[in-house]
Amino acid sequence: MYGEGKVRRAPNYPRIVPCAIYAPGRNISQIAIKVDNVPGALAEVASKMTKHGINILSGLLMAEPGGEHGIIVLFLDFTNSSITVGDLVEELRSLPMVRNADMVVRQVGHMAIDGTTYLTTFLGDRVVVLDVMDMGAMFNWLIDTFGTGGRAILFDMGLRAGARAAKKLKEDYGLSGRELVETFLALHVAAGWFDYEITRYDEAERTFTIKLFENFECLSLRGHQPRDRPTSVLVKGVLTGIFRAAYGSDLVVDETLCIAKGDDYCEFSVKRESS
Repeated sequence: MYGEGKVRRAPNYPRIVPCAIYAPGRNISQIAIKVDNVPGALAEVASKMTKHGINILSGLLMAEPGGEHGIIVLFLDFTNSSITVGDLVEELRSLPMVRNADMVVRQVGHMAIDGTTYLTTFLGDRVVVLDVMDMGAMFNWLIDTFGTGGRAILFDMGLRAGARAAKKLKEDYGLSGRELVETFLALHVAAGWFDYEITRYDEAERTFTIKLFENFECLSLRGHQPRDRPTSVLVKGVLTGIFRAAYGSDLVVDETLCIAKGDDYCEFSVKRESS
């Protein structure tokens, strides 16, 4: 990951967050199981689903290294099974590795909604899931309403967010330089912001070029509302904050290509500010 030269994109396996399932005519439920954090716990739970012909649709396995317990949350399709959710829960509770099991689903019409919690965390920080098109509508309104002032607000928001992220990566994980930058980029791929490819990374000259694919900030404009200039202002600010934290406050970031203009990807050039 941190070798010399270019860094290519990773394989793309979209993550479907198991928040809700819409399935008219299907018997969908969700259970949460507290298990011992030991090898074989998941297999033991899954064997019960196999035994009763229950299809596991999606789920989460959450455990910390060295922790005593883990949580398994599963959306299950009982349509072709003869067992009830309540009876399955009782069977799971009897397993030696299981500490507790509960049905947690919220049923609203034909929709089964995650009923475990309202809290979502990412490396210990609380996060929320927002619709990309909704966010694009908010960003675009800000720019269309206030023009250059709106762009300045978005850039400064991003700059502050990038500086905060860099501070956390430095203080909590001891990162600096390229390791800090690439960790930030990889974490934001995992968080759904974009995918990336580094095409130039010259630490000696302080010049860098990064391609962002499916950049969330510009997606709402791609293909049906093209702009005559790059529109990724928030992300530009974030990258500025990250690179300045890694290599110095004299760095500036320019967006040279943008999917909102019809380009295949957003491209950012980072270099020293001209004197």
